[in-house]
Amino acid sequence: MDITKEKKSMDGSVQTLDLDGLKVHIYTPPDESFLVNSTILELADRLIVVDGQIFQRFAREVGDVIDGLGKPVDRFVLTHNHPDHYSGFQHLTERFPGVQLATTASVRDYLVRLGQQVLDIRRAMFGDEIASRIVIPDAVIVPGELVISGVRFLFQEFHDTEAEFTLTITLPDHGVALVADLLAGKHNHLFTVQPQFDRWIAALGKIRNDVARFGLTTLIVGHGAPIDPEAVPANIAYLTTVKAAYDSSGTAEDFVAAVSASLPDRSPEGWLSFSSQMLYGHVAP
Repeated sequence: MDITKEKKSMDGSVQTLDLDGLKVHIYTPPDESFLVNSTILELADRLIVVDGQIFQRFAREVGDVIDGLGKPVDRFVLTHNHPDHYSGFQHLTERFPGVQLATTASVRDYLVRLGQQVLDIRRAMFGDEIASRIVIPDAVIVPGELVISGVRFLFQEFHDTEAEFTLTITLPDHGVALVADLLAGKHNHLFTVQPQFDRWIAALGKIRNDVARFGLTTLIVGHGAPIDPEAVPANIAYLTTVKAAYDSSGTAEDFVAAVSASLPDRSPEGWLSFSSQMLYGHVAP
């Protein structure tokens, strides 16, 4: 597998995995946008775009990358019900009209109920760079296998982990899986926004089994650079430590202090602080 990094005339960057009959382009914005990834799967005849950014200016850069590839967008895909991954679909669906936005039934139902409310809260925090309206997915992904343009996809859904509902996308014949926010780099904080640590750890055990089952070599995470599967145990250890910190902390401030003391090498500190506000109910996830 060949990996190339590109820095074009934009604020974000693109890393490309050149696989057998498939290219995977991972757009990552600067730190100010939490390094949230949008991943473009370039098949022989079409593009599948996964996750849509939080700030509109970086969604526009994703649109520029799409335009530069010169292939039609087959569909947009949303991995989970957090606004840093769906806010940018306002721009992308306007820019590429007629392209379906697909996700699981669980994520769609959540957005119908709460998506606009959560966007309004984020606009109060971050301003007009947050979408003004929710885009409700108009296609449902059913977990299971699907072959698209000769590429085999395995869609799996996890409940009550980092998010209430998370879709992962495994390419079993290419050694790659998109795992959303279930994992992070072994030196990064995870976004611990709800106290479902046991179910989350169990989900990582399932991913670890898939690594062995499919011979996965690259895991594309929701924030930052792709990781090696060897990072999975470090993430499990992180969640075990964070669970203990949550059990012994009564406030968000206590929680941040406990995690920072136990895991002083993890970064960025801002991810931990922001997550704690959601974990303790001060801000909606």
